[in-house]
Amino acid sequence: MNADIRRARRAFWWVGVIVPSAMIALSAVVVLAWLPEIPDPSAIHWGSDGVNGYGPRWIHLVILIGIGGGMVALFAFIALLAHKMPRGGGEPAPDGPQWSATARFLGAANLATAGLMSLTALVSVGVQRGLADAADAPDITAWVFLGFVVMIALGVLGWFLQPLFAPSAGPSDAPATPMPLADHERAVWIKSVTIARSGQIVLGVGVFISIAMAVLLLAQGIPAWWITAAVALLLVGAVVTTLSFRVRASTTGLQVRSAVGWPKIEIPATSISSARAIQIDPFAEFGGWGYRISADGRRGVVLRGGSALEVTRTDGRRFVVTVDDAETAAAVLATAARKEG
Repeated sequence: MNADIRRARRAFWWVGVIVPSAMIALSAVVVLAWLPEIPDPSAIHWGSDGVNGYGPRWIHLVILIGIGGGMVALFAFIALLAHKMPRGGGEPAPDGPQWSATARFLGAANLATAGLMSLTALVSVGVQRGLADAADAPDITAWVFLGFVVMIALGVLGWFLQPLFAPSAGPSDAPATPMPLADHERAVWIKSVTIARSGQIVLGVGVFISIAMAVLLLAQGIPAWWITAAVALLLVGAVVTTLSFRVRASTTGLQVRSAVGWPKIEIPATSISSARAIQIDPFAEFGGWGYRISADGRRGVVLRGGSALEVTRTDGRRFVVTVDDAETAAAVLATAARKEG
């Protein structure tokens, strides 16, 4: 581990783990001390006409610790441990710890989330202290807007409190050499790729937390349950459509299609300038798994680390898809591009 990575990880621990956890823990202690002083059921949602959602007292702690603490734990897990998990295709994890701008963003997001959740919990419980009926709780709209201001401010602060870190570029492979095919011969290469176990775990945890919170809110009759359910549904859709892809390289060009049919990416041979096999790290270079856009402008279907096919279009844009035997796929596309050129 070099000095830059050590410094970045140390800053992340303080900005993205220690301080956010302390904020949520201290807020939870205060909320716990105030709970006997508020009505039961208590107000948990406000609308234009005042309180319009109720729940048991303890739901405030569940929301604070479950959503706030859960998000902090999930983002910390992704940033600190995702690189240590095995890659897909049986490949071991890369040597040494990795880091990226995505980890820096997650640290800032943790600080921002903790600030918003802590302030919201303290305000929503604090305004009900001493009330006999939760319906008499004053409006907290102004506090909600303040909470978003605090969240943005803490996010910006958290970003700049962490050092800028750019992973060193690996060796650059030369473009693939076209296959020596006769005029009457054609080459077709097809492979399927599935998201790595590390990606499955991270995405699965995120979906589980969203579904669990939606079920909990629904069971308590909280009107806002449908918002969490909608988020969970979107996450499920995103996961299902990015779990597995079929990659096809032929004389017509490159086709990358999800196992469910969408998304589907096609690059015709006439638009291909070159193709090559490379090695990538999903988190450090693309910030995660799925259909991604990297900091250097590359787009791609990134399901695991290791072998990947990179196609450069005639207009300079680059597309990446992680897949085994990328060398052969690159040679097929190089042949197609030469014949069309």
